[in-house]
Amino acid sequence: MQLETVVLQRKIVGVLIRAAREKARRTTAQVAQRLGVTRGRVRALERGARAITLPELELLALYLQTPLSFFVSGETMLEEAVPPQLTAEEMRTRRALIGAKLKQARLAAGKSKEECARAIERKPGAISRYERGASDIPLAELDALVRLLNVNLYYFIERQQDAGSADVLDLEKLARMPKEVRTFALDAANLPYLRMAMKFRDFPTERLQELGEILLVVR
Repeated sequence: MQLETVVLQRKIVGVLIRAAREKARRTTAQVAQRLGVTRGRVRALERGARAITLPELELLALYLQTPLSFFVSGETMLEEAVPPQLTAEEMRTRRALIGAKLKQARLAAGKSKEECARAIERKPGAISRYERGASDIPLAELDALVRLLNVNLYYFIERQQDAGSADVLDLEKLARMPKEVRTFALDAANLPYLRMAMKFRDFPTERLQELGEILLVVR
C-alpha cells in the first residue's frame, strides 16, 4: 500500500468529517467529547494527519446524523439508516466482530497473515492483533485489506436493515453475555454453528429433537 495513497485517503475522509461536523453545527470540542478523545485528535482527523477507525466512524456518523456511506463512498444514501448508538462495551465488542470478520475473509481468500501484513506495510503481529480485536484497524488499512481479500467494506459494517440476517449479531445482547459465550460467538470458526442456530431458533422443540436425531444418524 503506497504511503501517498494512505495519506490521500486520510485527507479525503478528514474533509468529509469536517463537512459533516459543520453541517451538523457541532464544534470540535463537542465531537471530541462524544468520541472520548482530545480536540487535538479531532483536528488531526479533519486534517488527515491521523487515521480514524471504523467503530469511531460509526460513532461519529451517529452523532452527526450522517449515513456511513457519506464517509465511505463520498455519496449520501438517503435510504440508509443512521447506525445505532454504541456504548463503550459495545465499541469493544464491535472491534472484536470486525476482527473476527477479517479473519473469516482472510481464510476464505486463502491469504496468510504475512500476505495481509505486506499489503498494509505492517508486521504479521499487527494482523494477529486486529483479528483478536486487541487493536483498532485504521480505516485506510481496512480499505487496503478488503481489496486484497476481495470483499466489500460494507462486509464489516453492521447495517440496521439487515437485522434479520444470520450474519448480524445484536451488539447489546452480545455485550451482556458471559465472557465464554462472547468468545465462542466472536470466533470466526464458529460462524456456521451460529448461522444454523439462528435459522433453527423459531423451530418447535419437537422439531428440533427430530433434527438432532437426524444429525446424530448422519454423523
